Amino acid sequence: MTKMNEWKRWLGRIGYPEQPRAERRIPSGLTARQANNPASKPSTIKDIGSGGLYLLTEERWPVDELIPLTLELEGSPEKSSEYQIAVQARVVWHGENGIGLSFVLPPGLDLGLWDVLLRNVIVLMDPKDILYTFRMLRTVLFLSRLCGAEAKEAILLLGEELDQPRTENALEIAFGAEKLLVPEPGADRMRAHPRVVASLLKYGSWAHDDLTKQLWIGLLASSCTVEAPDDSNNVYVDLLVNVTPNQSRIFITACKKVMEVMPETGDLPLTRIIFTPEEMVRLTGIYDLSRTAVDIAYLFNWGLLEKNFDFTSYIPTESLDITPSRLGLELYKRCQGHRTQPHSVLDESKGAQPLP
Repeated sequence: MTKMNEWKRWLGRIGYPEQPRAERRIPSGLTARQANNPASKPSTIKDIGSGGLYLLTEERWPVDELIPLTLELEGSPEKSSEYQIAVQARVVWHGENGIGLSFVLPPGLDLGLWDVLLRNVIVLMDPKDILYTFRMLRTVLFLSRLCGAEAKEAILLLGEELDQPRTENALEIAFGAEKLLVPEPGADRMRAHPRVVASLLKYGSWAHDDLTKQLWIGLLASSCTVEAPDDSNNVYVDLLVNVTPNQSRIFITACKKVMEVMPETGDLPLTRIIFTPEEMVRLTGIYDLSRTAVDIAYLFNWGLLEKNFDFTSYIPTESLDITPSRLGLELYKRCQGHRTQPHSVLDESKGAQPLP
Protein backbone atom coordinates (compact mmCIF):
# COMPACT_ATOMS: atom_id res chain seq x y z
CA MET A 1 0.00 0.00 0.00
CA THR A 2 1.78 3.03 -1.32
CA LYS A 3 0.65 5.65 1.20
CA MET A 4 0.18 3.68 4.39
CA ASN A 5 3.60 4.44 5.83
CA GLU A 6 2.82 8.16 5.67
CA TRP A 7 -0.12 8.02 8.02
CA LYS A 8 1.78 5.62 10.28
CA ARG A 9 4.45 8.31 10.68
CA TRP A 10 1.71 10.69 11.75
CA LEU A 11 0.35 8.17 14.22
CA GLY A 12 3.75 8.12 15.87
CA ARG A 13 3.68 11.89 16.24
CA ILE A 14 0.25 12.24 17.83
CA GLY A 15 0.42 14.70 20.67
CA TYR A 16 3.23 16.83 19.24
CA PRO A 17 2.41 20.52 18.65
CA GLU A 18 3.61 20.70 15.04
CA GLN A 19 0.70 20.73 12.56
CA PRO A 20 0.77 20.87 8.77
CA ARG A 21 -0.75 23.69 6.76
CA ALA A 22 -4.39 22.99 5.87
CA GLU A 23 -3.74 22.67 2.16
CA ARG A 24 -6.77 22.41 -0.14
CA ARG A 25 -6.78 19.86 -2.92
CA ILE A 26 -8.95 18.92 -5.87
CA PRO A 27 -10.55 15.56 -5.03
CA SER A 28 -10.87 12.57 -7.32
CA GLY A 29 -14.48 11.37 -7.53
CA LEU A 30 -15.42 12.33 -3.97
CA THR A 31 -19.01 13.37 -3.26
CA ALA A 32 -21.01 14.47 -0.21
CA ARG A 33 -24.64 14.39 0.80
CA GLN A 34 -26.67 15.46 3.81
CA ALA A 35 -26.61 12.48 6.18
CA ASN A 36 -29.89 13.15 8.01
CA ASN A 37 -31.95 13.66 4.85
CA PRO A 38 -32.91 10.42 3.06
CA ALA A 39 -33.90 12.43 -0.05
CA SER A 40 -30.50 14.12 -0.24
CA LYS A 41 -28.56 13.38 -3.42
CA PRO A 42 -24.74 13.25 -3.63
CA SER A 43 -23.13 16.52 -4.73
CA THR A 44 -19.66 16.92 -6.22
CA ILE A 45 -16.92 18.28 -4.00
CA LYS A 46 -15.05 20.94 -5.94
CA ASP A 47 -12.11 21.07 -3.53
CA ILE A 48 -11.31 19.76 -0.10
CA GLY A 49 -8.64 20.02 2.59
CA SER A 50 -8.23 19.15 6.24
CA GLY A 51 -10.07 22.33 7.20
CA GLY A 52 -13.17 21.98 5.03
CA LEU A 53 -14.64 21.63 1.56
CA TYR A 54 -16.51 23.44 -1.18
CA LEU A 55 -19.63 21.59 -2.29
CA LEU A 56 -21.24 22.13 -5.69
CA THR A 57 -24.91 22.23 -4.74
CA GLU A 58 -28.09 24.27 -5.03
CA GLU A 59 -28.60 23.97 -1.28
CA ARG A 60 -28.22 27.19 0.68
CA TRP A 61 -28.10 26.18 4.30
CA PRO A 62 -27.87 29.12 6.73
CA VAL A 63 -24.36 30.32 7.58
CA ASP A 64 -23.10 28.80 10.86
CA GLU A 65 -25.55 25.88 10.69
CA LEU A 66 -24.09 22.48 11.58
CA ILE A 67 -24.68 19.93 8.79
CA PRO A 68 -24.06 16.17 9.11
CA LEU A 69 -22.43 15.00 5.88
CA THR A 70 -21.64 11.63 4.37
CA LEU A 71 -18.52 11.65 2.21
CA GLU A 72 -18.35 8.83 -0.31
CA LEU A 73 -16.62 7.76 -3.47
CA GLU A 74 -18.48 8.41 -6.68
CA GLY A 75 -19.37 5.09 -8.28
CA SER A 76 -18.88 3.09 -5.08
CA PRO A 77 -21.28 0.16 -4.49
CA GLU A 78 -24.76 1.33 -3.57
CA LYS A 79 -25.45 1.43 0.16
CA SER A 80 -21.91 0.23 0.86
CA SER A 81 -21.08 1.93 4.15
CA GLU A 82 -17.46 0.80 3.81
CA TYR A 83 -16.96 3.59 1.26
CA GLN A 84 -18.67 6.23 3.40
CA ILE A 85 -17.39 8.60 6.08
CA ALA A 86 -19.73 10.50 8.41
CA VAL A 87 -18.52 13.99 9.36
CA GLN A 88 -19.93 17.19 10.82
CA ALA A 89 -19.44 20.43 8.91
CA ARG A 90 -20.41 24.04 9.61
CA VAL A 91 -21.63 26.35 6.85
CA VAL A 92 -19.12 29.17 6.38
CA TRP A 93 -20.10 30.95 3.16
CA HIS A 94 -22.26 30.78 0.03
CA GLY A 95 -20.80 30.84 -3.47
CA GLU A 96 -22.35 31.20 -6.90
CA ASN A 97 -22.50 27.48 -7.55
CA GLY A 98 -22.19 25.96 -4.12
CA ILE A 99 -21.44 26.30 -0.47
CA GLY A 100 -18.29 26.37 1.68
CA LEU A 101 -18.18 24.33 4.87
CA SER A 102 -15.59 23.79 7.59
CA PHE A 103 -15.14 20.43 9.29
CA VAL A 104 -16.16 20.10 12.93
CA LEU A 105 -13.96 17.23 14.08
CA PRO A 106 -14.21 15.17 17.27
CA PRO A 107 -12.28 16.70 20.19
CA GLY A 108 -8.73 15.45 20.40
CA LEU A 109 -8.46 14.21 16.81
CA ASP A 110 -4.95 14.90 15.54
CA LEU A 111 -5.29 17.27 12.59
CA GLY A 112 -2.14 15.99 10.93
CA LEU A 113 -3.44 12.42 10.99
CA TRP A 114 -6.80 13.61 9.65
CA ASP A 115 -5.05 15.48 6.83
CA VAL A 116 -2.92 12.49 5.80
CA LEU A 117 -5.82 10.03 5.78
CA LEU A 118 -8.12 12.42 3.95
CA ARG A 119 -5.42 13.11 1.35
CA ASN A 120 -4.89 9.39 0.83
CA VAL A 121 -8.61 8.90 0.16
CA ILE A 122 -8.27 11.48 -2.60
CA VAL A 123 -4.99 10.53 -4.26
CA LEU A 124 -4.80 6.74 -3.98
CA MET A 125 -5.65 4.81 -7.13
CA ASP A 126 -5.67 1.14 -6.10
CA PRO A 127 -9.20 0.13 -4.95
CA LYS A 128 -7.77 -1.97 -2.09
CA ASP A 129 -5.71 0.99 -0.84
CA ILE A 130 -8.74 3.28 -1.06
CA LEU A 131 -10.97 0.87 0.86
CA TYR A 132 -8.30 0.34 3.51
CA THR A 133 -7.90 4.10 3.97
CA PHE A 134 -11.66 4.64 4.17
CA ARG A 135 -11.86 2.02 6.91
CA MET A 136 -8.90 3.57 8.74
CA LEU A 137 -10.38 7.08 8.52
CA ARG A 138 -13.77 5.85 9.71
CA THR A 139 -12.16 4.02 12.62
CA VAL A 140 -10.09 7.02 13.69
CA LEU A 141 -13.20 9.25 13.63
CA PHE A 142 -15.23 6.63 15.51
CA LEU A 143 -12.60 6.17 18.21
CA SER A 144 -12.21 9.93 18.58
CA ARG A 145 -15.96 10.34 19.02
CA LEU A 146 -16.05 7.59 21.64
CA CYS A 147 -13.00 8.60 23.67
CA GLY A 148 -12.12 12.19 22.72
CA ALA A 149 -8.47 13.12 23.30
CA GLU A 150 -7.95 9.85 25.20
CA ALA A 151 -8.48 7.85 22.01
CA LYS A 152 -4.72 8.11 21.33
CA GLU A 153 -3.92 4.78 22.99
CA ALA A 154 -6.36 2.90 20.75
CA ILE A 155 -5.35 4.82 17.61
CA LEU A 156 -1.65 4.23 18.22
CA LEU A 157 -2.30 0.49 18.19
CA LEU A 158 -3.23 0.80 14.53
CA GLY A 159 0.03 2.46 13.59
CA GLU A 160 2.67 0.97 15.81
CA GLU A 161 1.87 -2.14 17.83
CA LEU A 162 -0.31 -4.23 15.52
CA ASP A 163 0.91 -5.82 12.31
CA GLN A 164 -1.11 -5.62 9.09
CA PRO A 165 -3.44 -8.62 9.68
CA ARG A 166 -4.17 -7.61 13.28
CA THR A 167 -4.73 -4.00 12.23
CA GLU A 168 -7.30 -5.17 9.68
CA ASN A 169 -9.02 -7.27 12.36
CA ALA A 170 -9.13 -4.27 14.71
CA LEU A 171 -10.63 -2.13 11.95
CA GLU A 172 -13.26 -4.78 11.31
CA ILE A 173 -14.19 -4.89 15.00
CA ALA A 174 -14.51 -1.10 15.21
CA PHE A 175 -16.43 -0.94 11.94
CA GLY A 176 -18.84 -3.67 13.08
CA ALA A 177 -19.47 -2.01 16.44
CA GLU A 178 -20.17 1.32 14.76
CA LYS A 179 -22.76 -0.35 12.51
CA LEU A 180 -24.43 -1.97 15.54
CA LEU A 181 -24.72 1.41 17.27
CA VAL A 182 -26.23 3.32 14.33
CA PRO A 183 -29.91 2.42 15.02
CA GLU A 184 -29.63 3.03 18.76
CA PRO A 185 -31.06 6.22 20.30
CA GLY A 186 -28.33 8.77 20.99
CA ALA A 187 -25.73 6.84 19.00
CA ASP A 188 -23.89 10.07 18.14
CA ARG A 189 -23.58 10.88 21.87
CA MET A 190 -22.25 7.52 22.98
CA ARG A 191 -18.94 7.34 24.78
CA ALA A 192 -16.69 4.52 25.97
CA HIS A 193 -13.88 4.11 28.46
CA PRO A 194 -10.58 4.61 26.56
CA ARG A 195 -8.80 1.78 28.35
CA VAL A 196 -11.61 -0.67 27.56
CA VAL A 197 -11.65 0.35 23.88
CA ALA A 198 -7.88 -0.04 23.58
CA SER A 199 -7.99 -3.48 25.24
CA LEU A 200 -10.85 -4.63 23.01
CA LEU A 201 -9.00 -3.70 19.84
CA LYS A 202 -5.65 -4.98 21.05
CA TYR A 203 -6.82 -8.42 22.15
CA GLY A 204 -9.72 -8.73 19.74
CA SER A 205 -7.29 -8.27 16.86
CA TRP A 206 -6.03 -11.82 17.51
CA ALA A 207 -9.42 -13.24 16.46
CA HIS A 208 -9.21 -14.44 12.87
CA ASP A 209 -12.47 -16.39 12.64
CA ASP A 210 -15.73 -14.53 12.00
CA LEU A 211 -17.62 -16.15 14.89
CA THR A 212 -15.20 -15.01 17.59
CA LYS A 213 -14.80 -11.65 15.88
CA GLN A 214 -18.56 -11.09 16.19
CA LEU A 215 -18.24 -11.57 19.95
CA TRP A 216 -15.60 -8.83 20.11
CA ILE A 217 -17.76 -6.55 17.96
CA GLY A 218 -20.72 -6.95 20.32
CA LEU A 219 -18.54 -6.44 23.38
CA LEU A 220 -17.25 -3.15 21.99
CA ALA A 221 -20.81 -2.03 21.20
CA SER A 222 -21.96 -2.85 24.75
CA SER A 223 -19.04 -0.80 26.12
CA CYS A 224 -20.56 2.35 24.58
CA THR A 225 -23.16 4.36 26.45
CA VAL A 226 -24.64 7.86 26.58
CA GLU A 227 -24.01 7.80 30.32
CA ALA A 228 -20.64 8.18 31.99
CA PRO A 229 -18.48 5.36 30.56
CA ASP A 230 -17.12 2.73 32.94
CA ASP A 231 -14.55 -0.03 32.64
CA SER A 232 -16.76 -2.93 33.77
CA ASN A 233 -16.33 -4.69 30.42
CA ASN A 234 -12.61 -5.13 31.09
CA VAL A 235 -13.33 -8.35 32.99
CA TYR A 236 -15.14 -9.72 29.92
CA VAL A 237 -12.16 -8.81 27.76
CA ASP A 238 -10.00 -10.94 30.05
CA LEU A 239 -12.42 -13.85 29.60
CA LEU A 240 -12.99 -13.55 25.87
CA VAL A 241 -9.30 -13.33 24.99
CA ASN A 242 -8.91 -16.98 26.07
CA VAL A 243 -11.69 -18.36 23.87
CA THR A 244 -10.60 -20.27 20.75
CA PRO A 245 -12.73 -20.65 17.59
CA ASN A 246 -13.94 -24.13 18.56
CA GLN A 247 -14.74 -22.98 22.08
CA SER A 248 -16.66 -20.05 20.58
CA ARG A 249 -18.88 -22.46 18.65
CA ILE A 250 -19.63 -24.48 21.77
CA PHE A 251 -20.15 -21.45 23.98
CA ILE A 252 -22.37 -19.51 21.54
CA THR A 253 -24.53 -22.55 20.76
CA ALA A 254 -25.05 -23.28 24.46
CA CYS A 255 -25.98 -19.69 25.26
CA LYS A 256 -28.36 -19.42 22.31
CA LYS A 257 -30.22 -22.54 23.41
CA VAL A 258 -30.58 -21.23 26.96
CA MET A 259 -31.81 -17.85 25.72
CA GLU A 260 -34.45 -19.59 23.59
CA VAL A 261 -36.06 -21.18 26.64
CA MET A 262 -35.30 -18.49 29.21
CA PRO A 263 -38.52 -17.29 30.87
CA GLU A 264 -39.65 -13.69 30.45
CA THR A 265 -38.82 -13.05 34.11
CA GLY A 266 -35.15 -13.33 33.18
CA ASP A 267 -34.59 -16.20 35.61
CA LEU A 268 -32.45 -19.05 34.35
CA PRO A 269 -34.41 -22.10 33.19
CA LEU A 270 -33.95 -25.53 34.72
CA THR A 271 -33.27 -27.06 31.30
CA ARG A 272 -29.72 -28.24 30.82
CA ILE A 273 -27.96 -28.14 27.46
CA ILE A 274 -26.96 -31.69 26.65
CA PHE A 275 -25.37 -32.79 23.38
CA THR A 276 -24.75 -36.31 22.15
CA PRO A 277 -21.30 -37.07 20.76
CA GLU A 278 -22.80 -37.09 17.26
CA GLU A 279 -24.37 -33.67 17.75
CA MET A 280 -21.09 -32.29 19.06
CA VAL A 281 -19.21 -33.60 16.03
CA ARG A 282 -21.73 -31.88 13.74
CA LEU A 283 -21.34 -28.66 15.73
CA THR A 284 -17.55 -28.53 15.89
CA GLY A 285 -16.51 -30.58 12.89
CA ILE A 286 -14.03 -32.38 15.20
CA TYR A 287 -14.29 -36.16 15.42
CA ASP A 288 -11.83 -36.48 18.30
CA LEU A 289 -14.11 -36.05 21.35
CA SER A 290 -11.11 -35.83 23.66
CA ARG A 291 -10.19 -32.51 22.01
CA THR A 292 -13.74 -31.25 22.49
CA ALA A 293 -13.66 -32.44 26.11
CA VAL A 294 -10.56 -30.33 26.69
CA ASP A 295 -12.34 -27.29 25.22
CA ILE A 296 -15.29 -27.89 27.56
CA ALA A 297 -12.87 -28.13 30.49
CA TYR A 298 -11.27 -24.82 29.55
CA LEU A 299 -14.66 -23.10 29.30
CA PHE A 300 -15.54 -24.50 32.72
CA ASN A 301 -12.26 -23.36 34.27
CA TRP A 302 -12.93 -19.80 33.06
CA GLY A 303 -16.35 -19.95 34.67
CA LEU A 304 -18.32 -19.91 31.42
CA LEU A 305 -19.84 -23.40 31.66
CA GLU A 306 -21.46 -25.00 34.69
CA LYS A 307 -20.04 -28.47 34.52
CA ASN A 308 -16.61 -29.87 33.82
CA PHE A 309 -16.05 -32.90 31.65
CA ASP A 310 -15.43 -36.08 33.62
CA PHE A 311 -12.00 -37.28 32.57
CA THR A 312 -11.90 -40.02 35.26
CA SER A 313 -14.44 -42.35 33.62
CA TYR A 314 -13.40 -45.05 31.17
CA ILE A 315 -16.99 -45.52 30.02
CA PRO A 316 -17.57 -44.15 26.49
CA THR A 317 -19.12 -40.71 26.58
CA GLU A 318 -22.85 -40.74 25.86
CA SER A 319 -23.56 -37.05 26.46
CA LEU A 320 -21.80 -33.74 26.97
CA ASP A 321 -23.22 -31.10 29.29
CA ILE A 322 -22.45 -27.60 27.95
CA THR A 323 -24.93 -25.62 30.07
CA PRO A 324 -23.58 -22.07 30.42
CA SER A 325 -23.06 -20.48 33.81
CA ARG A 326 -24.51 -17.16 34.92
CA LEU A 327 -21.17 -15.56 34.12
CA GLY A 328 -21.17 -17.21 30.70
CA LEU A 329 -24.63 -15.87 29.91
CA GLU A 330 -23.61 -12.43 31.09
CA LEU A 331 -20.60 -12.49 28.78
CA TYR A 332 -22.78 -13.71 25.90
CA LYS A 333 -25.30 -10.89 26.45
CA ARG A 334 -22.53 -8.32 26.47
CA CYS A 335 -21.13 -9.83 23.28
CA GLN A 336 -24.56 -9.35 21.68
CA GLY A 337 -24.38 -5.63 22.44
CA HIS A 338 -26.61 -5.69 25.54
CA ARG A 339 -25.78 -3.31 28.37
CA THR A 340 -26.51 -4.71 31.81
CA GLN A 341 -25.42 -3.87 35.31
CA PRO A 342 -22.28 -5.65 36.55
CA HIS A 343 -23.33 -8.93 38.19
CA SER A 344 -22.05 -10.45 41.39
CA VAL A 345 -20.76 -13.40 39.35
CA LEU A 346 -17.91 -11.15 38.26
CA ASP A 347 -16.34 -11.93 41.61
CA GLU A 348 -16.15 -15.61 40.67
CA SER A 349 -12.78 -16.48 39.21
CA LYS A 350 -13.17 -20.26 38.94
CA GLY A 351 -16.03 -22.62 38.28
CA ALA A 352 -19.66 -21.56 38.14
CA GLN A 353 -22.76 -21.39 40.29
CA PRO A 354 -25.42 -24.05 39.68
CA LEU A 355 -28.71 -23.21 38.09
CA PRO A 356 -31.61 -22.66 40.53
